[in-house]
Amino acid sequence: MKRILLILFLMCMVLICTSASANSWNLKGKLLQAMIKTHDWDDYILLGNQADPFAVMEARYHNALFFVDEQDNLHVYTTAVYQPDDKRGAPSLMIMDQDLYLSYGNDEQYIFRPWTEDGEYLLYSATIGDFQLFSNWINEEEGTVSYWANEKDSTALWRAQVRLSDFNIMLLPHSIEEVRRMNLMQAQFESNQRCLGFPPGSWDVYNVDQPGELLKVGKKGTAAVYSAPYGKSAWRAGKGKAAAGLSGDIWLLSQYRNEEGQSYACIRYNVSERTQRIGYALCKDLGLPEITDWHPDDPLTGFAHVEVEAAKDTWMTDDPDVSQYPQFKVPKGTQFTCMGLYNDYYAYVGAEVKDGRFVDGGAVVWGFVPVRDLKPMEQEKQQEAMDKLVGSWEIYAGGSLADDYLVFNRDGTFTAGKRDWDMNKPEQAENAAETSGTWYVTKYNPFMNLYWNKPPYQLTLIYNNGRAIVRGLDFEDEGFSLTDAMGGGGYVPVTKEDVELTGDHG
Repeated sequence: MKRILLILFLMCMVLICTSASANSWNLKGKLLQAMIKTHDWDDYILLGNQADPFAVMEARYHNALFFVDEQDNLHVYTTAVYQPDDKRGAPSLMIMDQDLYLSYGNDEQYIFRPWTEDGEYLLYSATIGDFQLFSNWINEEEGTVSYWANEKDSTALWRAQVRLSDFNIMLLPHSIEEVRRMNLMQAQFESNQRCLGFPPGSWDVYNVDQPGELLKVGKKGTAAVYSAPYGKSAWRAGKGKAAAGLSGDIWLLSQYRNEEGQSYACIRYNVSERTQRIGYALCKDLGLPEITDWHPDDPLTGFAHVEVEAAKDTWMTDDPDVSQYPQFKVPKGTQFTCMGLYNDYYAYVGAEVKDGRFVDGGAVVWGFVPVRDLKPMEQEKQQEAMDKLVGSWEIYAGGSLADDYLVFNRDGTFTAGKRDWDMNKPEQAENAAETSGTWYVTKYNPFMNLYWNKPPYQLTLIYNNGRAIVRGLDFEDEGFSLTDAMGGGGYVPVTKEDVELTGDHG
């Protein structure tokens, strides 16, 4: 009997200790039960209010949005909320008709709507002062592929699909100007989006629920990690001592063979719950074979090399997914070679640094800079090529890389339209902003590695609604062709009478 009483007493003590530990989070419900199962977040406490199954939790240097899905899986999203250094105070959470409302004060609110059965949410709308985003739904199954941005009397269409799992509250566009800049960057690097971690052409992107390919190194010790695949010639984080523990989680993003024939792997690894790092380690240190099948000039597998510059003061980080810690300040006007877009928020760029500044002749550094703060370097317009394009055109073969009809005017404006295939004539557009804009032609350098056929020119279309299209351009017989990384489409001339589009045909 005494033994039974002792066992009951010990069981009560365990329950009391567990309850005390749980109470330190100030949580309840499904989220509390999920937190009890792990000890990764014992130092965290509720920030603001809980809207079960959501809560924002804080530690001394880290905030994150915690969420438990229908299968009782715990998700932790760092970039979805502001961090302690941002000094934004506690957010407010609310669930209404299954939608999640995340608010900071009275003038900043984000609404997320359930999207998939496995617990993914999609941004439905955002209000940031005078700036607003509204989802442009394709259908309920596919979700949204763009957002209408409104700012006072201006509007623009932002091409994005914002999931809660990869939502970045700090780098969401905050103005029409930023939306247009991001659209142009996305168009310029359409062939080089998601340039690390996922197969070419995939719309997948890293988040904590989808971390990519996990390496099974099976070794002890560490591997030196550099920001670029050049060993001691590259900048190295951690005060020159960055290294990945080979017994921990390491994700393989890509592999690279440098000019000296050395094989490197681009990896992501955890430094702590609130910090990750992306960099390069020798393949042999990770137990990977040397690279023999190497095609750096293939747009589908190799990096781009496009000159860009900072449109405003910004920063570079080696951790775009969690801490976003600024390793370097980037002054306005700083020039980079951009190798592609890591996701909707960060571009992958290269430069050289010395004593914390970007200079020529320093250590090679590859890192991540906010997309919204970058723009392609301005290039000289090729007037002779533009003169050849003035007139009306329709697509006749290949893929649809732009509108079915294009009318280029001599003053640098254009109109565009879709074909009504049933009636075999142009569709009449209701909104001129969706079918008109400005255009120009620049030289294309094959080193940029954007197009499969290495065309002599590049055509840029900037629509009045903010949409942008950038393609390779070549002339053939009486027409021209547009290309991307994989395919192309050909256009032939037509008369003005054959094309009735919204706007002035010039």
